[in-house]
Amino acid sequence: MSRFLKSGFAKSILAAGTLVGGTIIYLDFIQPKKPSQLVTSYKPLTKEFKAPPTRSELIDNLKKTANFDVLIIGGGAVGSGTAVDAATRGLNVCLLEKTDFGSGTSSKSTKMAHGGVRYLEKAIFQLSKAQLDLVIEALNERGNMLRTAPHLCEVLPIMIPVYNWWQVPYFFAGCKMYDWFAGKQNLRSSTIFSTEQASAIAPMMDTSNLKAGCVYHDGTFNDTRMNVTLALTAIDNGATVLNYFNVEQLLKDKHGKLIGVKAKDLETNEEFDIKATSVVNATGPFVDKILEMDEDPQGLPPKTEQKPRMVVPSSGVHVVLPEYYCPQNMGLLDPSTSDGRVMFFLPWQGKVLAGTTDTPLKKVPENPTPTEEEIQDIINEMQKYLVFPIERKDVLSAWSGIRPLVRDPSTVPKDQESTGSTEGLVRSHLLYPTESGLVTISGGKWTTYREMAEETVNYLVEHFDYNKNLKSCQTNDLILLGGENYTKNYSARLIHEYKIPLKLAKHLSHNYGSRAAGILELYTKNDRNKLPVTLAATKEFEPSLEAVTDRNNLSYQSFDEPFTIAELKYSLKYEYPRTPVDFLARRTRLAFLNAREAMQAIDGVVELMSQELNWDNETEQKMRKDARNYIGNMGISPKKFDVEEFKVQ
Repeated sequence: MSRFLKSGFAKSILAAGTLVGGTIIYLDFIQPKKPSQLVTSYKPLTKEFKAPPTRSELIDNLKKTANFDVLIIGGGAVGSGTAVDAATRGLNVCLLEKTDFGSGTSSKSTKMAHGGVRYLEKAIFQLSKAQLDLVIEALNERGNMLRTAPHLCEVLPIMIPVYNWWQVPYFFAGCKMYDWFAGKQNLRSSTIFSTEQASAIAPMMDTSNLKAGCVYHDGTFNDTRMNVTLALTAIDNGATVLNYFNVEQLLKDKHGKLIGVKAKDLETNEEFDIKATSVVNATGPFVDKILEMDEDPQGLPPKTEQKPRMVVPSSGVHVVLPEYYCPQNMGLLDPSTSDGRVMFFLPWQGKVLAGTTDTPLKKVPENPTPTEEEIQDIINEMQKYLVFPIERKDVLSAWSGIRPLVRDPSTVPKDQESTGSTEGLVRSHLLYPTESGLVTISGGKWTTYREMAEETVNYLVEHFDYNKNLKSCQTNDLILLGGENYTKNYSARLIHEYKIPLKLAKHLSHNYGSRAAGILELYTKNDRNKLPVTLAATKEFEPSLEAVTDRNNLSYQSFDEPFTIAELKYSLKYEYPRTPVDFLARRTRLAFLNAREAMQAIDGVVELMSQELNWDNETEQKMRKDARNYIGNMGISPKKFDVEEFKVQ
């Protein structure tokens, strides 16, 4: 028996060895080799693009269209995402934005595509399925953002510094559960770093009492570039999308049903009656303004300001610091600040983003600005982790955004304070139809914008008769403009082709994707196009160095920011900026990254935009003033900013 077992065992070993050996021979010598990635992925750069319709052409389309299928009010993340979803299904779409795409909350996020580790903690300890569903939903949509906008979104490791031994297994278990709930959408496995490893990665961090660092992974992205890309993608799919169009009135038929809007072009003051089968209110923190108009039989806004009923607003402030305040490729998370909040310190666009605060508000301000107390609050929290002091003058920029938590407005009496009760508060988003047919979508967060848009269009298709054969939702697989043929080595390809600095190549590839070469074609056209926008104000079209230095403070800092005249010229042709702030704060993020340098750039940007858009002297002066007021409130100084310092002599 023993001899038999030994013989059987030997045969099994032999069979296994034969199988392994045969597999190796097949894989190494018989199976055809895959072609080189140089052949399969290194396609020629796309250097020319068909220009989108001009603003005038979009307005002409507005005039010619008797009835749109869908009219969307609001050009933030959800409004623009809804326009993309509806247009790609085959609906005739119009979107109107009062100011600029992403000018409100959508440009002032924490720049995270994430499921929310803090919501997972609440889900576990509160045994809340609703909270857990929020996390799983957002984790799925995080994967969608990384897949459909690969140039704008990337994976970011985030380290949680742990200063007590008992917390190490607690935080690591939480990170592993975060991985687990992401399922096949998980980005990378969480891990633990020793004190020595953490210190090597983050030498600016105080590790004197550090026990370990728990590292998990989320996504980071450029929110306003994403927003603008959504608007451009909607236009590319046939939608009529216009910024600086204000809805003055909701139009109703004799039965009180919504049939369109009266809107004004804020550049010309021309008014339009725009008819539509369905109207979507996607105005973020301002959804109550449109709901108030809907309550009026004539569709007009109330004569006195009303208290918000659907939105429960709170202010979230972020600050930007120089790059040496955080590792270049890893963020830090403070899981419990002194007042119980979560705070992020993240590398973003070559700088460090820190935030956020959470200050309840009674009403929604048009232009929220950060207070000095809120800026200091973030500085004080960050100081706990650093081995050197944070100086107030190191704050390069700061801004405030409104977080629109929502609740069912039908449950809230009209005279109730918006912050007086959280009864009926929805932690996710809320789709709210009214009897007139107005469909309001609000709440949620950037990460779930696509799902909110899909839910909204699904509702429209189900409840409105469009008399069309429509496609199903396309946005799960739709690659946004700039993501086509994009690869993670795109910046290297730009350097190889155009011999440009790495910083410029990364900036262009990570914000424009496969369309970056279009900017570099302008960049190489002449030397003036290579100048930073901070040095764009000149008397001569082809300036001498003396002409530049006479009008600007020439310094290394001017060339350290990768925003050029070529990028401005590209933006004017392809991306619909209408004011200097549109370009300095949203098409590029210069105002958000370095407000002082953005202030220096105003005169040059005005000069170039005036040439393109045919502004008169009065318009130029107004644009300068508005830009200085906007950027001057972005945390440059704790005192009132003196704009005289930046006036051209």
